[in-house]
Amino acid sequence: MSVIDLEKELEKIIYKQSINAIFQPIFNISTQKVHGFEALSRGPEHSPLYSPVPLFKTAEHLNKLSELETLCRSISINAFKACQLKGKLFINISPKALLDPDHPKGLTLQLIKQMGLKPEDVVIELSEQYPADDIDLLKDCLNHYRNQGFLTAIDDLGAGYSGLRLWSELSPDYVKIDRHFIHQIDSTAVKQEFVRSIVELCQNLTCKVIAEGIETPEELTMLKQLGVTYCQGYLLGRPNIKPNTHMDSNLVSMPLPPQTRYCETAESLCSSANIAPPETKLKQLSEQFIAQPALQAIVIAQNGHPEGIVSRNHILELFSTPYGRALHENHPASAVMDRQVLQIDASEPLSAVSQLLTSETATTVAQQFIILRHDKLIGIGHTKDLLQRITEHRIKVARHANPLSNLPGNVPIQEELKRLRSQKKPFYLAYFDLCHFKPYNDIYGFSRGDEVIMQVANLLSHHQNERCFVGHIGGDDFVMICTCQDALTHGKAIVEHFEQSKRTFYSAEHWQTQTMHAKDRQGNMVDHPLISLCVGVLPPAMTHDTTDHELSMLSAEAKKQAKYVQSKVFILDDRRQKTA
Repeated sequence: MSVIDLEKELEKIIYKQSINAIFQPIFNISTQKVHGFEALSRGPEHSPLYSPVPLFKTAEHLNKLSELETLCRSISINAFKACQLKGKLFINISPKALLDPDHPKGLTLQLIKQMGLKPEDVVIELSEQYPADDIDLLKDCLNHYRNQGFLTAIDDLGAGYSGLRLWSELSPDYVKIDRHFIHQIDSTAVKQEFVRSIVELCQNLTCKVIAEGIETPEELTMLKQLGVTYCQGYLLGRPNIKPNTHMDSNLVSMPLPPQTRYCETAESLCSSANIAPPETKLKQLSEQFIAQPALQAIVIAQNGHPEGIVSRNHILELFSTPYGRALHENHPASAVMDRQVLQIDASEPLSAVSQLLTSETATTVAQQFIILRHDKLIGIGHTKDLLQRITEHRIKVARHANPLSNLPGNVPIQEELKRLRSQKKPFYLAYFDLCHFKPYNDIYGFSRGDEVIMQVANLLSHHQNERCFVGHIGGDDFVMICTCQDALTHGKAIVEHFEQSKRTFYSAEHWQTQTMHAKDRQGNMVDHPLISLCVGVLPPAMTHDTTDHELSMLSAEAKKQAKYVQSKVFILDDRRQKTA
């Protein structure tokens, strides 16, 4: 179709307002409730401008992007109201349209008021599909919407060159991670680290993360593990005139591996609580606060079941007015206690506690929270202690992670072994090693060698779950510590996957001959086989009551024997007999 024909088609679409609004749901996967809908636009069916890419590209080419986007926005807002959709409405606006001098000002606010919507229910979403060069001017335009009460979002973070700068300078309420980083995230360690970093930054900046483009349950499971709360994609609902509004609970029922196996739980933050029954007079609570200057809160409980909390600041505020004490001191604690205080099970990991404290339902971050075991009060936790512990934990993880694979290094590996021994849990230990790796490094160089090591790290990471800890000892040596019998199954699967993927590491010549001509350890030029991955496995009978030194010696023996069996998987049994 010629440019002239496309121009006529676009003019006809704009004149007849023949744009169709469709919506894709965004779900809160923690509550399994819809958080909002992204409005998307389509041209007339059977039109060459039906799809969004040719539609908006044509408008941009003909300098009608602002006019088209204004029309799409109006139709989307009307359709959102007509469909009686709940939650927030996400509207896409390109920076180029926003910076157009003729772009109408105040129209969006006028439209939503006519529909009975509030500005805080609408999110203005900027995409880098049509990037803007003048970020300062863009910031001024976006602040115009923010000053009217609208929320803002940066779309496609990671897809464009200026995404991080936009984020740092525009301070959006939402960040949407580009679908490239979501695709196969469950099996890609680099993508996991990127998303984990974004989530941690957003927690510090009180910004919400939305992962888009989710297509498989495995991707969703990994995103939940990484701390992502808001999700969007075909798995949860395709764009439609009548979009999906209910989330399938089975999608998030898969068992989730913890973010780190050696993290602490809420119980580590627990301190003894001052407890008072609901009928306690505020005068008595005030006397406790005066007598104990460090006391920040008193838990109101009946028969071991907490009902709320009264904070020092609340009492001081009530008693600070001229007649405050006289008016309130004889009131019961139940009249003023905070019934919405967060109650957390002692077994919750610290990462989960942090997410609960900063969830969308919390308008401010609580200073205290109640800690329970089997629904019974065991103590109180303080947010400042949580922040300090998380900071210490992140420093510890960063310090002891392997710099290449970012997997836990020797210190956390030893801590995991110590934890299992202290809990008297039987475990399997699988030791992975690359055979003939040195000649490969000599021929192809360390950079290509690192790629091989990363491939092994990615394969192992895919099998990490709540019963399997994966660590990187260093170089081409890895361990998997399992409290289940899956160690052998995992080991075989990892070796098989490595064999299937190693073709990409070699030149056509080496792959055809299946040999590499390089120096051996004595300096002689000889033919070496191609790299292979082997794994030696120690069963619980071998790991029981062993010292670190003994474990190291047994692992080395199992790994050594694995190199000589065809399957490259070897188990050292409890009678010191070798079985393939």
